[in-house]
Amino acid sequence: MLEVNAPIGNIFHDEEFDDLKNGNCEKLKISRTELEKRILRRTTDHGTDVGLNLDQGVKLHHGDVIKNGDTNIVIEQTPEKTIIVKVKPEINPEVLVLLGHIIGNRHRPISFQKEEIIFPIQEDSEKEVFEKLFHSIINHIEITVSEQMFSPHSGADVHEH
Repeated sequence: MLEVNAPIGNIFHDEEFDDLKNGNCEKLKISRTELEKRILRRTTDHGTDVGLNLDQGVKLHHGDVIKNGDTNIVIEQTPEKTIIVKVKPEINPEVLVLLGHIIGNRHRPISFQKEEIIFPIQEDSEKEVFEKLFHSIINHIEITVSEQMFSPHSGADVHEH
């Protein structure tokens, strides 16, 4: 079993790993919540057994590269279900405050893409829950469910309850 204490780089940040972007490597798929763990055991898409025992303060990210002899292994964050909330063009500060308050009370990490607020969910049925929670502002927003790689905004990363 390969034991890993820290990544050696990232395919999105280090030019020396550009050749790995076209799949010239093994892949280790890990969920966003598992990326936050220091100790974890998984198997790559080629069957290599990997034990993560990360050094204190080290956190893995999508695209990180770990080494197994001459073989590079790239960390791939798996997609997850998310809700995307888009505020309609007539931006009303009250709508934004209520939206933030409601999502905040659910202790969800959030991210932003243009005028969209995105947060993870477990099941599609949670859309109905949020539609009820947003009842007073539902006419001012659009809600959709998507499956995508979610990365929380660095200033809005909370522990989910």
